[in-house]
Amino acid sequence: MPSISMGQAQSSPQWSVITTTQIKPEFRQEYEAIQKEITAAYKKAGAPSRPVVQTIIGDLDEYVSIAPLGKFGEMDGPSILAKALGDAGEQRLLHRIGAYLLGAHRVTSIALNDISIRTPMADPGAFAHVTFLRLAPGKGADFAAYMKDDYIPAMRKADVANLWLSQTVFGGNPNERVMVRPMHKLAEIDLGPLTTRALGLEGARQLMAKQNGIVESVHYTIVRVRPDLSLMPAPPEKPKAEQ
Repeated sequence: MPSISMGQAQSSPQWSVITTTQIKPEFRQEYEAIQKEITAAYKKAGAPSRPVVQTIIGDLDEYVSIAPLGKFGEMDGPSILAKALGDAGEQRLLHRIGAYLLGAHRVTSIALNDISIRTPMADPGAFAHVTFLRLAPGKGADFAAYMKDDYIPAMRKADVANLWLSQTVFGGNPNERVMVRPMHKLAEIDLGPLTTRALGLEGARQLMAKQNGIVESVHYTIVRVRPDLSLMPAPPEKPKAEQ
C-alpha cells in the first residue's frame, strides 16, 4: 500500500500512521469536506500535524493522510477523533465517510533519518515525487549502505534539500522503502534525473547498477500536498541570530 512520510521532526525513532484511501470519484467533494472535519478534530485534540496529500499521477482517486505517532501506547486509549468529538461523534463521522470510500488501508512506518536528507524549512514544497522500492529479502543492510555511501552523496551533489526515507513496518511489507522528494513545481521534473545531473550519464548508470540484487522493483507516483485538508507541521524555529 502506498505510504508517505512528511514529518520534519528529528526525534528518534520517528513513527507515522499512514492511511491510504481510495474514494468513489463521484463523491470527491463530500469526501474532502469530511477530511476538513477530521483535520479540525485533530487540531482540537492537540495533534501536532496531519498532512493530507492527493495522488495526481498514479491512482487519481487516492488520498493519503500522515499522522505522527510518538509511541504505540498512544493507541491504547481513545482515538484522536473520540477525544475531540466523543465516541458518538466519531462513529457518526466514520459512518459518513465510509459511504464515499472504495477502500482504505493503514500502515505504520518509521523514518530512516540516517539515510535521509532533512533541511528544516517552512515550505518544503507543494508537490512530492514518491518512490516505492521493494527490496530483495535480507537486503535491508545492503540498501542502507548503498544509500549512505552512494545515493545520498549524489543527491547532495545535486543540491537536493530534502529527501525523506521511511520503512513500512506494521500493516505492509517490511521490505518496502518509501523515498519522498518534495518539489515546489512540477517543472523540476523537466530538468532530468537527479542522478544524471549530479554524476553524468555514465556515473548515473554505475550508481543504478549498484542497486542490482538489492532492489527488486521500483514504482513512482506524484502527489500534491493539500493544505486546505491538512494540519501542517509547525514551521521550524529560526536560529536565535535570525530572530
